[in-house]
Amino acid sequence: MNHNISRLSVLLVTVMFCLVLMPACQSSADSKKAPDFTLLDLHDNTVTLSDFKDKVVLINFFATYCPPCRMELPDFVDLQKEYGREGFQVIGISVDDNPKVILPPFLSRLGINFPVLQATAKVLSDYGNVYALPRTFILDRKHHLIRDFTGMVTREEIEPLIKKALGLK
Repeated sequence: MNHNISRLSVLLVTVMFCLVLMPACQSSADSKKAPDFTLLDLHDNTVTLSDFKDKVVLINFFATYCPPCRMELPDFVDLQKEYGREGFQVIGISVDDNPKVILPPFLSRLGINFPVLQATAKVLSDYGNVYALPRTFILDRKHHLIRDFTGMVTREEIEPLIKKALGLK
């Protein structure tokens, strides 16, 4: 009897593990158009994805309390500096509570050089029920999904995708 319970437990854990990882294993060939959004920045200005027409866009859902999020943000700053003139744009979307208080010193300390917007339940839902952080989406110039990542992403993983989308070698 205990042997059967043990097998059932292993099977259940395996199934749950696969369900959690399935979104991270999506094909990079998925050419689905990213949902447009209208979100507020920290000064209550509205920003939409369509404001970045004809740009390769990296959208990063993050939180200040998330260690992997904090670790990858400096790479995004560097990529924005390096490829911004080529038509590349990073957009941060914060899921923090009380962002107007928490974010300004955090963003200043990291030298964030891209727009940071306040998440809504709708944008979290529209982007596949963002449930794990960080979550990063790379979009081509027509805002079709090139690739998405659940969990921390490194510059080495994303820079080739960005360069290819920009038409750089």
